[in-house]
Amino acid sequence: MEKALLSHIKDNLGLYLTVTLFFVGGIVTGTLVIQFLDRQHVIQLADYLDNIFKQFDGTTPELNKVVYQALINSIKETGLVWFLGLTVVGIPLIVAIIFLKGFVLGFTVGFIIEQKAFQGVAFSLLTILPPNLIQIPALFVATILSISFSLGLLRGNIQTALWQRFFAYSIYMFFITLVLVGGGMVEAYLSPVFARVVLNYF
Repeated sequence: MEKALLSHIKDNLGLYLTVTLFFVGGIVTGTLVIQFLDRQHVIQLADYLDNIFKQFDGTTPELNKVVYQALINSIKETGLVWFLGLTVVGIPLIVAIIFLKGFVLGFTVGFIIEQKAFQGVAFSLLTILPPNLIQIPALFVATILSISFSLGLLRGNIQTALWQRFFAYSIYMFFITLVLVGGGMVEAYLSPVFARVVLNYF
């Protein structure tokens, strides 16, 4: 499995660099946008952020609800990327998804740090980073698989084994969905615990 993953990365290194560039570009853009928000929007977002912080009341979510929500979110995300990979015209949209993911992450972390200073840094490192360490690489792999499959259709070089490639493509996406579910459960269970630690001790 590890050798297959390393081989996949090596064979698609150019795509990984391109996707990484768009992701980083999204993060930078999201961070810069904060500087152009007017005062009214900043106040509204700050109030919204304070309300989110207040929701960490020590309650533990029910396991079935956590699994269900994580599964639904993961199916939506990988399902969209999987579907776009079946269409050649979907490649720009796949790249846009990665850019948007970076934008949201950059804006969220940047705004929290701007509003909460050191507490915001601790909050980002302990609550936002852990699930994203699982979800972002998984989404990268899903994106590359999708673009690679779509480019294969465009070049017409997989017609002799189209169904085999389609089956393998779908199976890989299924396992990526499971990884994203795991990241969602980390976000649902561990992130609130770390958030309460940050709010109580920082």
